[in-house]
Amino acid sequence: MQIDSTHPNKPSLVVSQYDAEGQSISYPLEMEEISVDPTFEAHPPYESCPPINQSMRFIVHEAATFIPYGDEENFPVMEYLDQFQSFAWEKDFDPDSEMIQIETIRRLTNKHKMSINQIERIRIFPKLLRETYNEGLLWERFQRDFLRWPGGTEDDIEEACEEPAVDDLRARLSSVLATFCPNLNCLRTLCTTHPHPQSGSFGGGRPEVTNQSMRLSEGWPCGEECFRLSDESFVDKVHWENKSDLETLKIILSISPNLFPCQLADLCFKPCREVFVQRSSIFPDHMVYDDGPAGDDGPAGIRNNKTKRKAQKPRLIFEEKNDHSKFVPLEPCNHKGPCEKERCECCRRKRHCQLACRCGTRCDRQYRGCECKRCTFNCPCIENRRECLPGICEKCDARGATDHPCANTKLQRNDAKAVEIRRAKYGLGAFAAQDMEPDDFIGDYVGRMLAISDIEILDPVIKYNGRNYFFEFSKENVDEMLDAGPIGNATRFLNHTTAELANCVAQILLVNGEHHIGFYTTKAVACGEELLLCYGDTYWLADKGDENHQAIEGAD
Repeated sequence: MQIDSTHPNKPSLVVSQYDAEGQSISYPLEMEEISVDPTFEAHPPYESCPPINQSMRFIVHEAATFIPYGDEENFPVMEYLDQFQSFAWEKDFDPDSEMIQIETIRRLTNKHKMSINQIERIRIFPKLLRETYNEGLLWERFQRDFLRWPGGTEDDIEEACEEPAVDDLRARLSSVLATFCPNLNCLRTLCTTHPHPQSGSFGGGRPEVTNQSMRLSEGWPCGEECFRLSDESFVDKVHWENKSDLETLKIILSISPNLFPCQLADLCFKPCREVFVQRSSIFPDHMVYDDGPAGDDGPAGIRNNKTKRKAQKPRLIFEEKNDHSKFVPLEPCNHKGPCEKERCECCRRKRHCQLACRCGTRCDRQYRGCECKRCTFNCPCIENRRECLPGICEKCDARGATDHPCANTKLQRNDAKAVEIRRAKYGLGAFAAQDMEPDDFIGDYVGRMLAISDIEILDPVIKYNGRNYFFEFSKENVDEMLDAGPIGNATRFLNHTTAELANCVAQILLVNGEHHIGFYTTKAVACGEELLLCYGDTYWLADKGDENHQAIEGAD
């Protein structure tokens, strides 16, 4: 094909076809002229913003890893580099050496059954395996692709390690739970976002809840086939022909013996009432003994009425005020025995234990939650700016087991209204994709988690591009700040307006022991209307001109 330019005012496209003998046949195709609308504008400048659904913790190292805007003459390169003590590209890094160390760890753990703590004690590696939850050799390993090399586990898996077989559910669950993040906002293995213990037991123990207590407990049916709606005559109608299904249930109960049939039904892909019958057969009531005091709720929030009544030790009360944004959540405690000063960091710091702590929901240091059947403005969790806790706030259904879960759990359930991102008066903006009522949840502000001291390093970049996506929890909390500049979600596009015109507000909440910033509507918003937020006086940078005070720096 070629363009015929003999008629410049009306060019045509010449198409040539060849037959089997190589003879060509050419014919023109007229080209249609399309007029361009002079009002059409190019898309505004846009920097990368990979979408994420939860914040990620970053460490601004002492060494500079790269130079932003390195090809732009106006960027103050030297001012930026003066913030660092060295350059990462000048340090010697041997990927083969790191690979050998990782392979050694895999063989010591899988083949010789050594724990991470035991490997640390023999001190055979130049760097600690786990300095913190997001520092050390193991953490750095998961920041890069796994190299393939002769002798590596991927090439010689049978000789290098003894990984659990695919059909060995018990062994596979045990290996996964060793590195399982217990934070309910995460629930994944090898998490590099939340502080969590990477060793110790998880679950297990003996059953503490009778089947009769489960049946008589408060709660809503999970569906038409819920065990709460069945009677004893249904027992004779249940028979699982596949023995592997029953074995799967036994393995799950050996790890978490006090799970509800509603939860077990989701894990076993079986009807809830059938799971209840099988659970009753595995754990008959005469074999279940609850040695806790009467009125003390078990892991599933169940009270065993047959237990001998004793005086219940009151739970401790501290840091229940709504100023929790001032402190940084601790790494969940992981120790044997009760939480005491000798062994528990939560106790030493005078903090509540979290749901992610290995001491369980029956620990006296756990936040007591609420007992509301319907959480409103007078709910203690709402008053203290916390979302209700699954497993502790049982009466309001914080667990979400019914069709009407607690309204104070919107953020952790991601019960958000639909938002559309499109052109606005200032760059891009967020618009309602459906009608919204007051107090509707719009989204969770996410980004990279930084310390306030990191702002000094990033200050030249902020001044150069004029974009500030930092969101702090409080002035006293110097260790936690969200930056949705390089990564984030749709909430980063909410533009600024005055407090009188804003239809959204940001709320700092403690959600399952972790700080979050949720955006909520303050008034009714019609579909297609822009969602606007008052950034506050502290947002605007001191050296910006007056005209930029009218612009929205939170939008690209």
